[in-house]
Amino acid sequence: MTDSVTPEAPAASTPPPSRTHWSLRVLLWTFVMGLGAVYGVLGYQFFATLFSDSAHGRSGLMTVAFLAMLPLCIGALAVLLIQRQRRVGFWQAIGMSSVPLLLFLFLAGTLLREGFICILMALPLVLVLGFMGAAIGWMASALSKGSSTRMMSVVVLVPFAFGAVEQELPLQDQVQTVTRSIDIQAPAEVVWRHINMPTGIQPGELKDGVAYRIGVPYPIEGRTLEPRVGGMRHLVWQRGVAFDEEITVWEPQRQVAWKYVFGPGSFPQGSLDDHIVIGGRYFNLEDTSYTLTPQTGGTRLTVNVSFRVSTHFNWYAGAWARFLVSDTAETILGFYKHRAEAG
Repeated sequence: MTDSVTPEAPAASTPPPSRTHWSLRVLLWTFVMGLGAVYGVLGYQFFATLFSDSAHGRSGLMTVAFLAMLPLCIGALAVLLIQRQRRVGFWQAIGMSSVPLLLFLFLAGTLLREGFICILMALPLVLVLGFMGAAIGWMASALSKGSSTRMMSVVVLVPFAFGAVEQELPLQDQVQTVTRSIDIQAPAEVVWRHINMPTGIQPGELKDGVAYRIGVPYPIEGRTLEPRVGGMRHLVWQRGVAFDEEITVWEPQRQVAWKYVFGPGSFPQGSLDDHIVIGGRYFNLEDTSYTLTPQTGGTRLTVNVSFRVSTHFNWYAGAWARFLVSDTAETILGFYKHRAEAG
C-alpha cells in the first residue's frame, strides 16, 4: 500500500499595505510635523510677549532659550511623536525633523512677520540644534521603553523654564574691530572729497554688499557739515533712516574718524528688523575711521570699523556681525574706489 503525501500549502504572504493605510500614515505624520511647528509658533508668541520688555529694549526672542532650546525641543518632540506611531531609523528621524523646523521658520516670517534678516541669521542655528534634538529624541525613545509621554511633557517645558532663568542673567558685551584696505588709482585729495561728500548714491553702486541684499537699507547720501573735530556729519538711508556722526579725528587728506550718534527716530519702525536695530540693546556701530596713504599711482584707503554685540550667544551673533560688517566695509571701499577713479 502506497502512502499518499499531501503537498504543503504555500505560506501565506503578507499583503502589501493598502493605499488607504499609506494615506492614513502620511496624514498622521503630517499632523505630527504640523504639531511640532505649532509648538514652535506658540513658543515664539510666548517669548515675544512674556519675555520682552519694550521699555528697556529687551526682546525675549534674542535669548538662548528661544534660539537654541526651542529648536532643540521642536526636533526632539517631533521624533518622540513619530516614534509613538511607528519606529523609524535614525537618519529617517533626523530628516523628518527638518519639516517642522522649516515650517516653523516659514510661519515666523509669514504669520508672525519676523524679519528676513533675523530668519536668515537664525536658520543655521535652528537646523543644527533641531537635528541635535531629533537625535536626542530618537535615542531617548529607543531607551525609554514606554515612558515617552513623560519625556514629551518635560521637553515641552524645558525652553520656558530655561528662559525664566536666563532673563535674570546680564548680557555680555563683545566689541570687535574690522580693518579693510583697498588701492585706488586716484590722488588723496580726490578720495578725501568722496569720503566727505558722497551724495546721490545709487543702489547699483553697492549691489555686491550682502547686508544690502538681505534687507539693510541702502545709503542715499552722507554730508560732512562741520569739517573739524567735534563737527557733525549727517547720513540718510532709504526707508527714512537718518543719523549723525560726530567727528573725532580730522586731518585733511590723511585721516578722518567719527563716532555714531543714533536718536530715537534714527531707525523708523520697520526700517530694520527690530532685534538688530543699530544702536540698540543687542548691536551697535561704535566708530569708524578712514586713513589715506599716498603711494605710487594713487592712494591706499584703509577703514577701521568697531562694533558691539551684546547677547548671551556672542559666539554666534558676533560671527554673523563680523561677517556682515566686514562685507559692508569692503563694499563701501569699492564704492569709493569706483567714484574716485571715475573722477
